[in-house]
Amino acid sequence: MKKLSFDIVDIDWEGPFPITYDRAGDCYLLDQIPSELLLSSGIYQIYGRHPVYGKDSLLYIGETKVGESGRPFKSRLVEHLREGSRFFGHTNLSVHLGVLDLPNDIVQKVESILIFNHAPALNRRHIDGPIAGAETLLVRNWSFVGALESACLGLWEE
Repeated sequence: MKKLSFDIVDIDWEGPFPITYDRAGDCYLLDQIPSELLLSSGIYQIYGRHPVYGKDSLLYIGETKVGESGRPFKSRLVEHLREGSRFFGHTNLSVHLGVLDLPNDIVQKVESILIFNHAPALNRRHIDGPIAGAETLLVRNWSFVGALESACLGLWEE
């Protein structure tokens, strides 16, 4: 038997935080999420009602980057929730945030592992497999994990 070793990435999840809809302003609000979290970056999970999967379904997993080209959670969530986006019109939205202080390439690998292992309803990329290099990672989810498994591997062989 071959012995395998993995680099472990622990995510301590916060949430769920409701994303409310303001009819008067015709927009979604992130006002129930602590501002220090909104200014952080890492991995996020969006939940809501889906016409096939029902209420409180895992709709999307995404990542934010740090640095000059990066955006914090707030910027990325606002992009997702603008009119015409794939989330506009979904009801009962909420979000879980997992702050990660890791290089962007590792965060991208973690995102691909989580998407592959959970197949959220609105994700398109990484459904068929994690990105190259993810096979060395073990992602462990802690605290308010939502629908995520407690541990996910990037190693996958057909």
